[in-house]
Amino acid sequence: MAQADAVPRDPADEAMVSRAHERFAAERRHAQRGPGRRRTALPNLLIIGGLKCGTTSLHHYLNLHPEIEMSRPKELNFFVAELNWPLGADWYGTHFEPDARVRGESSPHYTNLPRFEGVAQRIQSVLDAPRLIYVVRDPIDRMLSHYLHNVGGGYEERQLTEAFADPQGSYVARSRYAYQLEPYLETFGADRVEVVSREELKQERPATMRRVFSFLEVDPEFTSEQFEREWETGTAKGGSRFRIMDQAVRLPGLRALDRNFDRLPESLRWLVERIIHDPRAGEVAKPEVPTDLRDWLRGLFREDTERLEELTGRHFDWLD
Repeated sequence: MAQADAVPRDPADEAMVSRAHERFAAERRHAQRGPGRRRTALPNLLIIGGLKCGTTSLHHYLNLHPEIEMSRPKELNFFVAELNWPLGADWYGTHFEPDARVRGESSPHYTNLPRFEGVAQRIQSVLDAPRLIYVVRDPIDRMLSHYLHNVGGGYEERQLTEAFADPQGSYVARSRYAYQLEPYLETFGADRVEVVSREELKQERPATMRRVFSFLEVDPEFTSEQFEREWETGTAKGGSRFRIMDQAVRLPGLRALDRNFDRLPESLRWLVERIIHDPRAGEVAKPEVPTDLRDWLRGLFREDTERLEELTGRHFDWLD
């Protein structure tokens, strides 16, 4: 496998990585202080991606279960050497509730090959054999959502056709699900990995959550009226409210708000979610992908999708 430093860097992905790095700048400055008096515990569940596939919603749904405690903040990015790995396992352990039967976090950068190598091996070195959930969706649809997120956040300056035509770029690489997943299957085995599609999470949510809860060996019949909520899906994602908020929280005085948003009470977080993303208005209209580019992408993803079907024993009708 090619090393990350031999691969041309995707400018929009680098901007996203920089944002992820900034979120924990204060923790890096004070890492020598250690965890203090807080009890620590390591997770036994990781949502490893994929980016823009519904990981935020799934993180919230899981956190509703009385036997599950998901980390706050959501994206700790601990097992990425270039992000928070230097902070150490003691720092990482302060983000989990020791008494919870299932303790989890969600970091889509864990499936960001070839930019970040060796993540599965670092996970194994610290957690041994956690359960892993990987969320996937139609690969071209994922690219469009990824692109709109980058444009809305001010990360992306290229036209869609230029950004999507790069076979080594992040938009393509993150939609190659088998490629991203194989290191985890090789390291942990198929019985430790559950693949969930965004389509089934959206269209068959109760059944999908029962399957996920069974995989985690908690009460599969648990349900909540809050399962009706969808996070980070609304039309405001491509509009001025999202851009203003996303850029504002990068200012030095507001970085703590960005980092600690997930620590707010659920009701307050949902209020902010409604203001920024406006989920009641439905999903943002996606730009058209030219027919010739779409056909090229479908051909590009076909082999990887077939490999994913082989690995999971499931059929995904994205390219039919």
